[in-house]
Amino acid sequence: MKWGKFWSLLVISCVAITIMQGILYLLAYIKLFTLFSGILIVLLSIPLTYTVAYVHTKYQYSKSVKLTNKIAFIVAGAFVAPAITLFTVAFIALATGFGLTNYIGGWGFLALMYIAAPIIGASITYWIGKRRNFMPYV
Repeated sequence: MKWGKFWSLLVISCVAITIMQGILYLLAYIKLFTLFSGILIVLLSIPLTYTVAYVHTKYQYSKSVKLTNKIAFIVAGAFVAPAITLFTVAFIALATGFGLTNYIGGWGFLALMYIAAPIIGASITYWIGKRRNFMPYV
């Protein structure tokens, strides 16, 4: 990791958040206590961000981290796919005026949501992870 890029990006984002909080205070959207709390949280997040970046650069190539990343990719796909399916089904119901259960039935909908969607989502995210060598999006 290029630490110069990391520090410059961190400083720019902290300054931008602090300026935004100052503007919100001047426009009376937040109180003085909230302003000080927000600035304190920004300052306390700097060591946490550095620690995460340091650990990520130091241990990113070990076998246990790759195994953890592989499991995380699969589990993330299995949990996100049903939510995407639910929003897709809601869109179909709004567009057609009928629920998906009118087309495939109640049991078909349950099988789609809790069997097919997690399997397909896990397969897609495993494929994406394999192409990226199971490196996280950090």
